[in-house]
Amino acid sequence: MSKYQDFLQLLKSYCAKKNCPTDIETTLRDASLNDTDLSNPKYITLAQNLNAISMDSIAQNVVRKIYFAGSTKNSDSPASVDAFLIDASGKWYFIEYKNQKLAKTKEKCIEKSYSNVFWLLKILEEMKEEGLFLFEKYSSCSSGINPFDFVKEHCHFVLVAWDNGEDIQYLAKMREAKKANLPLPDSFTFLKKLESYIFKSAQAYTENEFNQNFIQSFQY
Repeated sequence: MSKYQDFLQLLKSYCAKKNCPTDIETTLRDASLNDTDLSNPKYITLAQNLNAISMDSIAQNVVRKIYFAGSTKNSDSPASVDAFLIDASGKWYFIEYKNQKLAKTKEKCIEKSYSNVFWLLKILEEMKEEGLFLFEKYSSCSSGINPFDFVKEHCHFVLVAWDNGEDIQYLAKMREAKKANLPLPDSFTFLKKLESYIFKSAQAYTENEFNQNFIQSFQY
């Protein structure tokens, strides 16, 4: 069983114990759905063969049910990214899709990152106290790893947006700046903040870059 499958079953067992829906798996394609126009749904990625954990589903149908009992509105749920994966090497990926220009996404990305990491760690810490989860199982450390140190060492944020000329130019400038060890363009300073405060890395891709550079090389 892969690390991803092991983690998926762990979360499903938690959901079942809390009498919450256990249907928390989706595909990267379905997680990327832009449903603002229901008459013309669009997907940012067409990766139908890659399954992922739906963080939106857990936030709305599990966390909200446990901690905000009685609420019937998804808007009451804690913020969450769209999808979650663990690869064969043990890297954890928090994946967020955006159907707007990257320059306009920073506040939501920051909110979702902090919120999602907090409530996921809360769930894992609860299971750890019950002897059902160990961070060491997903880490190269043999014992005693701090949860927040684990996030900083193993977790990665990935932002994916529609292909458009402006974002392609932004991303090119960002990568040129990184290679030259220069400050990032203002539009991407938030990625540097996420990388500094929370994650091991924070990356942004257009849809084509994501399909080519992430999906095609990903292995469970």
